[in-house]
Amino acid sequence: MRHRRAPIAPPESATLTARTPQPLHAFHHFCVSLDDHLSREQERFNLKASRSSRVFRRAGGLRGRRADRSEPHASPESASPEASAPASQTSSATSGKYTSNVVSIQRGSELDALKTMSSLVYDTKHAVNELAVLGPQAATVSPSILLHAMSENCSADVGSIEGALFYDRCLIENVEGHTEAARIDCVLDKAFVNLATMMASRVEGVVSVEVVESRLAADDRDAIVGKARRMAEMFRELDVDVAERVLFKIPCTWEGVQAVETLEREGVKCHVTQVYSLEQAAAAARAGASLVQTYVGRVRTWYQKHPVAAVHNHLDAASDAGIELTKQIAALIKKEKLATKVIAASVKNRKDAIALAGCDYILLNDRVVRTLNSELNAANGSGGVKNAFERNENVPEVGEVYQERFEAAVANSPAAEEMAFALALNAAADLKLKEFVKQKVLPGVGQ
Repeated sequence: MRHRRAPIAPPESATLTARTPQPLHAFHHFCVSLDDHLSREQERFNLKASRSSRVFRRAGGLRGRRADRSEPHASPESASPEASAPASQTSSATSGKYTSNVVSIQRGSELDALKTMSSLVYDTKHAVNELAVLGPQAATVSPSILLHAMSENCSADVGSIEGALFYDRCLIENVEGHTEAARIDCVLDKAFVNLATMMASRVEGVVSVEVVESRLAADDRDAIVGKARRMAEMFRELDVDVAERVLFKIPCTWEGVQAVETLEREGVKCHVTQVYSLEQAAAAARAGASLVQTYVGRVRTWYQKHPVAAVHNHLDAASDAGIELTKQIAALIKKEKLATKVIAASVKNRKDAIALAGCDYILLNDRVVRTLNSELNAANGSGGVKNAFERNENVPEVGEVYQERFEAAVANSPAAEEMAFALALNAAADLKLKEFVKQKVLPGVGQ
């Protein structure tokens, strides 16, 4: 029988009960500013790509057992579209250099000003063609990305699943219940870790790994913690520094927050997604989450359709509910002296980006980046980029966030709809991935 979780209360005295802020080194690497990205020469990326196979080999190979390090494995020279340089960025047979239409940051532009106030992060789903020049600095491993690596079979990343199939713990005689379903779950967890390790050999920052694939899993604290622990151990077998190189993405359900609190205490850093209310953010930050992600455009659109909810959530007076919620979350974290960082996503246009100046991290797509780069910053005028978070103290009082209050906040905000949609997409991708393994991969492997 599941016991009721204790409420997540604000610190009575921030100096006594709040966690001592620790620098999020790995994510700072992830979010190094765009000019740092663009100042790197293309030759450096080419050199890193050519070395990635040797780096991964030293990391221990695909099977993950330390005794297996001498065994050959696939070379991670190219990656799936959302995780590294795409196939469309082909290198010349004579020059060996990647081509890209990426532009340099214009001195005096709004982009140039914005990068001095926030760490700017490329949204790789929109700026895929720029990754070769940008580094890349980070990677994401999700069911859809792993499925692409497996089904296309045109990349060395397919080795991630090949190694997982022969991983000792995933052999059918070693998995719990000795069932095919249990074996597939184990193989996919190991394949996620293998692919993430390959990505870690190519990027300087962190690799984000999806942990939760369905609504059922999102509401099961023990399942989330157990899976993250198993995957963390698999990373350690490959000599990956889990605390510095890996972020586990966990949706902001009540059980997800409880899982985050447990994992963060164990040194496993968590990236909390699907944050659409102040109560969700308060619960996640007080639980010690390394990072919380807001969605500016989605929040704005939802409250335009639900004005009564905006009044209830203290967002009715704001000209933009998405921007205001992000600022309230940042103010709450600052007020309670918590270590959590905020990343703003769903940034739809130049106006959004400028209004977010001063947020810890801003996720920008290629279109917004180019627009900001083409506009001259009016440094001394009323339209210039200014730090909107520097003196940001506007936050409604948030007391204890117990489960009933948390669930009510989810129901009366965009969180319920958006989280259901996102988890449904994840579940569909996970099911498709399992079916692919069952029908296309396992039949050709001796069991």
